[in-house]
Amino acid sequence: MLKFFPIHHILPTMHNSQQNIVKKSIPIVYEDEAICIVNKPYGIPVQGGAHISVCLTEILSKQLRTEIFPVHRLDKETSGLLVVAKNASAARTCRTLFESRAVEKEYLALCFGSFEHSVNKKTLKPIPKEGIIDTPIMENGTPKSASSAYKLLAGTDAYSLFSVRLHTGRMHQIRIHLAGIGCPIIGDDKHGNFASNKQLWKTARIKKLQLCAYRLRFPIGGTLRLFTVPVPEHIQAAIDMLMPETICGLA
Repeated sequence: MLKFFPIHHILPTMHNSQQNIVKKSIPIVYEDEAICIVNKPYGIPVQGGAHISVCLTEILSKQLRTEIFPVHRLDKETSGLLVVAKNASAARTCRTLFESRAVEKEYLALCFGSFEHSVNKKTLKPIPKEGIIDTPIMENGTPKSASSAYKLLAGTDAYSLFSVRLHTGRMHQIRIHLAGIGCPIIGDDKHGNFASNKQLWKTARIKKLQLCAYRLRFPIGGTLRLFTVPVPEHIQAAIDMLMPETICGLA
């Protein structure tokens, strides 16, 4: 049975394929003399390294004909809004803004499980459809404070669609926190449900991580400006397949 919960805003689908974006350019959402906010495609690492043939900073540097300085991270498998700087001074300023929580990041996540049953079909204790997950996250063997504000946008007996706003920026924070409440992100091969991922690939050919940084509030000229991007094609396709009635309600 489909359970629909009100949603304020879901953006239209992005139709450009990752391959075409890589060959042509990285989509730019905002640019000035100091920074650039881009829509990072799925599957492209932000920075280079061992066994990495292409990365976003290299593509963008050639595209803008200037050196690019990353100021925060998105996983290779996560698409969406990313801020980069055009010089070292701007990079330091941006990193300070992120560290002081002056920047607000919001993600869209399509997950296994529901609030009545986890992905393992075990009955869960009642969980508010909107709240804070503050389970510490281990970093180098040490528990670190972490806080994620989640909101259930829509759900079925088997799947849930969340909006998650980060209050801290621990590695894989959203993936770990959602898995911890019994709703692992679809396609997560590190913290997700491997059996469910494998079954969904067999039945629906859905394999990519269903996580996108789709909203960003960033200070520009003393004003906290809101930037948004469309729901990526691979996530929209998965929602259309797994939660079709919900998508009709979101249109």
